[in-house]
Amino acid sequence: MKYALVITGVLAGLAITAPELVVLGYFLMIVPGLVLTFAPTVFVYLAATAVIRRLLPISSPLKGTAMAFGVALLLGWAVMQPFRMKAIAEYLAAELPDVIADRSIELDGHVRIERPDQRNEPECDYLSLAVLDSTQVQSLTTVTAGRGKPSDRGLSAAYALLSAKADSGAGLFPSEPGKIVRKYPPLVRANRGMRLITAVKAVEANWAVRLAAQERLCEVHPIEAQAADWAIHIQSQTNYPIATLRRVTVLDSQGTVRYRESYRKQAVPARMFHFDFHATMSGASYFHVGRQILESGDRALDPESSLLQAIKFRVPECDTESLERLRAEAIEALNDPSATAVRIDLARRYLDLFFFDSKKQDHALIARIVADDRVRDIDQQIKNVFSKDKTPAAMREAYLYRIGMNHTSADLRHWLAERLASLPPGTFADPNPAYLAIWNSPEIYQQAAPLIATLADLGPDRAMPQLNGILDTALEFPNYRDRRAMIAGIREALVRLGPHASDATPRIRELFLRRPSPIMNSAGEADQWRFALARMGVAIEDLPVFPNQSPQSVERNLRQVANKIQKYEQEHASDEET
Repeated sequence: MKYALVITGVLAGLAITAPELVVLGYFLMIVPGLVLTFAPTVFVYLAATAVIRRLLPISSPLKGTAMAFGVALLLGWAVMQPFRMKAIAEYLAAELPDVIADRSIELDGHVRIERPDQRNEPECDYLSLAVLDSTQVQSLTTVTAGRGKPSDRGLSAAYALLSAKADSGAGLFPSEPGKIVRKYPPLVRANRGMRLITAVKAVEANWAVRLAAQERLCEVHPIEAQAADWAIHIQSQTNYPIATLRRVTVLDSQGTVRYRESYRKQAVPARMFHFDFHATMSGASYFHVGRQILESGDRALDPESSLLQAIKFRVPECDTESLERLRAEAIEALNDPSATAVRIDLARRYLDLFFFDSKKQDHALIARIVADDRVRDIDQQIKNVFSKDKTPAAMREAYLYRIGMNHTSADLRHWLAERLASLPPGTFADPNPAYLAIWNSPEIYQQAAPLIATLADLGPDRAMPQLNGILDTALEFPNYRDRRAMIAGIREALVRLGPHASDATPRIRELFLRRPSPIMNSAGEADQWRFALARMGVAIEDLPVFPNQSPQSVERNLRQVANKIQKYEQEHASDEET
């Protein structure tokens, strides 16, 4: 017994103080993991057995040990019962029976959806939109806990579908209306595989056309709970692995439950005392007192999906005709010089349908939308059209025009410039007025700094004066972070120009060695500038180094530059021949 206590005690101490060893044990041969998992429980029962054996008046060691072990097991059961019975009683007290309606519930008047466990700001999502699209519903108030601490009342917002005659403004656009195709089971079953993506786009296209024609989605005054004709409560609480509650409840104006469906899972104390080991995918692992899981309801319950099946609403169209209709109306709006902002916004909604899946036949219309000054706020939409290094040349002019527009954000200018800079060398050899106009505005080319690299396409005679002027502008910024992007663009242009930029070598060398240097802020940037100077024609052994560098460090830096130059020349041999 003594040896067993010592061995299990040591193993239990290791397992509890360093639970990662248990995980490692499972990875090695499983058996070490199992041994460490059971060690704390075995040690507790052995220790209890040893204590009880000393108290029992039984002379026989074998009988005394067996009796003591039995008493220890009995105590292990008894100590859990009060906690277990209390937890089970609380679980049963919170049980609510499901209420299933005989037919679909027809919502009307003012509806209120409360989602106290949702941390997002209130918005008109696919579920709110489905309720609003019910024939007799006048308004929908949605309540969430918001991103801060949950409050008693939560955050609320209310929406209504109104006639365009009552509100001719632009109105709102719902958040991801196409998500209903992934949530409403009949639509999920009817649109599998690639049809799902098309169906999602069709729903969003259909809503875009509807909200630009005879209807408007508008924000209205929220309806309080006591004044609502219908109240919908959606609960989704998870305290993994202790408890889970998913429940949807629909109540009428009298407070009568017309529909309720729940899934509950609760961990209660186990019948016998023991230690369980728990490990998560995030790497956390720990021991806890053993639990038993109690469950009720359908484990696959999704409250939102269940609600959609319980209520009557207008199921959205999922046919490709909606896509063609939106495309045609977007073109019509672009063709109309007097088109309203609501109509012009159809072009932005069309752009929003792409998710890195545009075809060549789409490029002309996409370019036209991007180049139209009337189409605003396309930052999110355009970033999902083309993948990073696959911007088609057809976008060149449109992206340039968008960069030069007064309402274009700094973030979008930088993004567009990055895409243009990734186009093949020589793309900007014959620049258009929109391209040249960018270099007359320091504010624009500071925000579109990656485009500076493309000045190399103009050749040294035209590029070098521009680069020197941009460098002068950059050096006027007192903070390096404000000029970093411009400096990087200048450096890339000099790399592309290569020996044709040799006239700038003395100035770059002087700026490199100045302390503090205005063109770099790290050892990595220093290496990049050495590479640029080497491309400009400076011999490897003549590249600038810092006075305090050791000979070994200097040799390593120069060797890295030489290797990088060799690799660059091999990769760009065809470009330079051209």
